[in-house]
Amino acid sequence: MKYLFEENQKFTQWWLWVILLSFPIMAFGPFDDNPINYYYVLIGLLLPLLFFLFQLRIKVSSEGLHYQFFPFHFKAHTIKLEDIEKCKAMEYSPLKEYGGWGIRYGFKGKAYNVSGNKGVKVFLNNGTNIMFGSQKYKELGKSLKKIKKQ
Repeated sequence: MKYLFEENQKFTQWWLWVILLSFPIMAFGPFDDNPINYYYVLIGLLLPLLFFLFQLRIKVSSEGLHYQFFPFHFKAHTIKLEDIEKCKAMEYSPLKEYGGWGIRYGFKGKAYNVSGNKGVKVFLNNGTNIMFGSQKYKELGKSLKKIKKQ
């Protein structure tokens, strides 16, 4: 399958990594024989590893929009071309409109994002919409509009 657009995004915010990497440091603080301390160490190591693995993959083909938020989605989901009413490349407020980053459900619909405040809102024929955060939001919007015209 030939893709008109491809983008893979990861959590790269410096402030997030400062917070996440503080967990392993704090986990190895004062240590006694209490078994609960071992859980702190385990969580302190696994949480940053989990965020390192998170990846939002977006692709556009003649079939439609393919997206995967790994490791929550083990395979890509597809929004078929005929299900897309329109799309709009835009700036938005992840915190105000969707409550943050990741897979979010807010008052404005569903969102998949990992960083930044730019993306493409895809309006579906069933009346719902999904925001896809993108560092290349203008290219993503153009690709979707291009396949809609074909």
